[in-house]
Amino acid sequence: MIHSADDDMPLAHEEQAAEWCWRIADRALSESERDEFDAWLRADPRHREAFDEMVTVWKGTDAIAEMPGFLSLRAKALTTMEAARGAGDPRSGWRRSRQRVLALAAVLVLMVISGAWYLASGPDVYATGIGERRVVRLDDGSRVSLDASSRVTVAYSGDRRTLVLERGRAKFDVAKDPLRPFTVTAGQKTVVATGTAFSVELLRDQMRVLLYEGHVAVLAHPAGQARAPERIGGRTDAGSRLRPGQELTLILSSGAASIAPADAVRSLSWEGGRLTFIDEPLARAVERVNRYADTPIVVGDATAGGYPVNGVFDAGDTRGFISGVTAIFPVSARAEGGSIRLDSAARAAPEK
Repeated sequence: MIHSADDDMPLAHEEQAAEWCWRIADRALSESERDEFDAWLRADPRHREAFDEMVTVWKGTDAIAEMPGFLSLRAKALTTMEAARGAGDPRSGWRRSRQRVLALAAVLVLMVISGAWYLASGPDVYATGIGERRVVRLDDGSRVSLDASSRVTVAYSGDRRTLVLERGRAKFDVAKDPLRPFTVTAGQKTVVATGTAFSVELLRDQMRVLLYEGHVAVLAHPAGQARAPERIGGRTDAGSRLRPGQELTLILSSGAASIAPADAVRSLSWEGGRLTFIDEPLARAVERVNRYADTPIVVGDATAGGYPVNGVFDAGDTRGFISGVTAIFPVSARAEGGSIRLDSAARAAPEK
């Protein structure tokens, strides 16, 4: 029974509304309970207002019910109310009921507020378009330099800094925080660091990690599927560690990985608007050029895609890149359906 304002231990309107809301949500009201509920609504205009507000709160829990942890939180709230309803001594029972109903209302409000915060505080997304470069300063002081046509998501919590490179290339200058590992996941690999500088690049068939300073561990699992190493820069059975000036190249299709020395200065020429290639297969060089190309380049056959490209090109100068490639290699270029197609001479030659 809901006590009225004339009872010895009255409940506030909000608390009464919370219990009515719980009872209606829990089961269908009996005829006598419906009469009691109608009488309670008519007794004071504030009752209707309080009940409407509590219904809004309760429905809000349904909207976030699929979120991890919230179902159990709501279940605990209902259990608390059930215990309050079954209390023994009327006076002490209603004292406990008052406290527990108030606790239920607080829990419901907290659930909705927390759910709204969760929905509004998803990972931050930073992206660049074709030909666009961007430098982002993160909340902890770390800096992310994005190459053209790149995208990274950032999610910070109390004990970790989690980033995902979804496409393109980015350089990470990590602010030191030994208590919060800095992880970057790309291509089913996770790079773990605390304070360091490194870049990660995703290509069609490769992921590349180049370390400029500090230490990183490259793990064979995505973030969240396995525990990070206890010592940053340590080696695990399924991972690799890099030293400054080294680059890890992972073949995405096979999982094969290799580590080799890298020219750190040349590797960062893209930050200055230049693309540097050293014996880079034409197919992968084209992927990088296309990040800056309004008219994309398509490599027509494996022979053309395998020619090794060397040189420095201005980012965005698609015509200059094509002119250089066709001048050196037996490759032809032709416009086709909004793109420029590169074919080897053997492929381009008409059949007899």
